Amino acid sequence: MRTCSSGRAARQCLALLFVALLPLQAWNGTGHRVIAAIAYDHLTSKAKARVDELLRQHPDLGRMPSRAAFLAASVWPDTIKSDNRFYDDTLPDAKPTPLLPGFPTMERHTNWHYVDIPFSPDETPLEPASSPNALIELNRILKETSLTIYDLPWLVHLEGDVHQPLHCASRFTKSQPKGDQGGNLVLVNPGRNLHSVWDGLAGSDSTDAYVDNYAAEVTVEFVKVNGSKPKLSLDPKNWVDEGFKLAQSEVYIFGNETGSRDHPIPLPEGYEAHARAIARVQLAKAGFRLAAVLNAKLGH
Repeated sequence: MRTCSSGRAARQCLALLFVALLPLQAWNGTGHRVIAAIAYDHLTSKAKARVDELLRQHPDLGRMPSRAAFLAASVWPDTIKSDNRFYDDTLPDAKPTPLLPGFPTMERHTNWHYVDIPFSPDETPLEPASSPNALIELNRILKETSLTIYDLPWLVHLEGDVHQPLHCASRFTKSQPKGDQGGNLVLVNPGRNLHSVWDGLAGSDSTDAYVDNYAAEVTVEFVKVNGSKPKLSLDPKNWVDEGFKLAQSEVYIFGNETGSRDHPIPLPEGYEAHARAIARVQLAKAGFRLAAVLNAKLGH
């Protein structure tokens, strides 16, 4: 999620806040839980035992049953955005809050959730992706010798984030020369922004029954195409590059329009059905990749 305190132009943020279109999560909680469900069910016994051990030490997740804690970990970095125990480190007058046990910081890190790789369809000058970002943090975590109780939820969450194409791109156009914040500034009909459309493609039901059923369905679909042991890149840069290419080829297929509150862009017929099909693949791929990463780090 992008926020007004992340260094974006204030006028763009105020416009979005006025129409109440900023998404709360990315993917939404359902999408993240689906990825986590797939991953947890494909962990080796050693990796699962180590994951469970780490989460038992987590101050917010430690009292939950093991699998439930892992699914909750997938949305934990989103939930702390509105938790007063944590502070907004992007504010110039940010004041640190007391540390929780085992935590190196209490920052919300709202700018960790995406990496805005710039592109332009109309030769608008580009601005480089800001730092810190999801790619930097994923690389940092994966290079650590061992996972900590703090970094594990961030790994689970950010790995899922970068499989949502609009967490990997920002489109620069003559009407939005500072970028569209991963589709947050592209207003579409009815009353949404483009980013929120993609965030919610897995649905909004976050119950265990729905999540497990959805995860099982997309797992079957993915295995049918890729086999039960798919060979997928474990390099975060490749994940981001894939998302960036999808954003260019599949997300902005309606042209260069950006829409407005009074005149939102009507998405083409069949757009959301096509997007849902892409999301099913991305969610399954994220789940298998997350399992492979954790098995590699913790399964020995």
